[in-house]
Amino acid sequence: MITRYVKVQIAVFTVLTLIATLLIVFYYVRVPQVLEFGRIAVTATVPVTGGLYPNANVTYRGYTIGTVTDVDLDPKGVRIRMALDEDHLPPSGSRAEVHSVSAIGEQYVDFVPQDPAAPPLADGDHVPLALTSVPVPTADVLQNTDDLLTSVDQQNLTTVLDEFADAFRGIGPDLGRLVDNTRLLVDEADKNYGPTEQLINDFEGFADPQLATSDSIRNWSRNLASFTGQLRESDPELRSVLTDGTRAAQQADGLLRDLSRNTPALLGTTEVLTRLAEAYNAPLEQILVVYPMFTAGSLIVAPESEPGIFRFNFETNVNQPNCVEGWIPAGQPGGPRNAMETGDMPLPANSYCKLPQDDPTLARSARNLPCFEPGSPPGRRAATIFECRGSGFSPTAAGRLTLRPETGLNDEPAFEPLGAIGAVSTPAPPSESMTLDGLMSVPQPS
Repeated sequence: MITRYVKVQIAVFTVLTLIATLLIVFYYVRVPQVLEFGRIAVTATVPVTGGLYPNANVTYRGYTIGTVTDVDLDPKGVRIRMALDEDHLPPSGSRAEVHSVSAIGEQYVDFVPQDPAAPPLADGDHVPLALTSVPVPTADVLQNTDDLLTSVDQQNLTTVLDEFADAFRGIGPDLGRLVDNTRLLVDEADKNYGPTEQLINDFEGFADPQLATSDSIRNWSRNLASFTGQLRESDPELRSVLTDGTRAAQQADGLLRDLSRNTPALLGTTEVLTRLAEAYNAPLEQILVVYPMFTAGSLIVAPESEPGIFRFNFETNVNQPNCVEGWIPAGQPGGPRNAMETGDMPLPANSYCKLPQDDPTLARSARNLPCFEPGSPPGRRAATIFECRGSGFSPTAAGRLTLRPETGLNDEPAFEPLGAIGAVSTPAPPSESMTLDGLMSVPQPS
């Protein structure tokens, strides 16, 4: 008969066996995963296997989320089939990168997210070749390293090592301080991790314009190379300039010393002339415009191609009476004098016609000169700068008696001045009579 103690032992052993069996089935053998319960199938295309094999791990952010179920050839490379846990799916659009645990370790597939906010991968999704990568084969790395070491000349390498030994001999304390300061630099960088990360993230915005202007940078580099090449070709000339530069500097120094006394006065006068030119810009511009026209007219009167020829026409007109308002009367000092007196005599100040500016009998005179002085109102006309800046021109005479053309005087039309004062008036000859023969002929009585 089985005692109660033995029954308890058998029950405990049975429970332990059941627990161990469940652990073996679900934790070690992973029967649900093998039967792909709670998993989805995802495929990826890689250029080569990269040492990958079935049952290799698949990770996401360093956490194992599945295994490789099959590795097979594909028209574009190698197709990898993976089974991923439904509870830990990477976002769609992630990169599938094949890595090695170590130089001689096993390979695994690691998903690197491109957009963490993207929806997770779904059953049957495929990672294209453009979003996959494989590590460089270890054999290639070893072969390239061997080629590099073989290409180094042993004697030169020995020389380099000896020079390094000489260079680092006795600088142990300095290297210790360098290491300590490097550690302090790393600690300070760790404290400023946030700004450093922001700088790295913002670097893309700085690098993109550089990539966009890469053609311009290449053109600038070519132009710089051309410039430096020209400098190399012009080396003798540049050396001569540098050699003769001392003598030229001495000559320039002597010239500056000679001009040191007169230069300030010259610069001061230049400033005054500049201000005057700025103030009288309009009349100077008018002179520059009219003078060529006057010169061209003089060449028409006396053509250079026809020496001895002087072309001009005489025309008789009845002028308006001279302006005497504003001038010194005859018989007084400064007034009109005898025509036979040809000696120099100063012109009295403030002598110009002082008729009103709108008097129709005389438009020309100093009273109608435009005012260009700074501070004068726009459009003002006056004879002196004081009138331009002050209250303006003030006439001293009320004006002359003028007649409209339709008004008669002594039964003669007003536009016939000789008839208006009682003289004999004759009408102007017609245009067809304005010839040399017509003007030289004696008029016939009517």
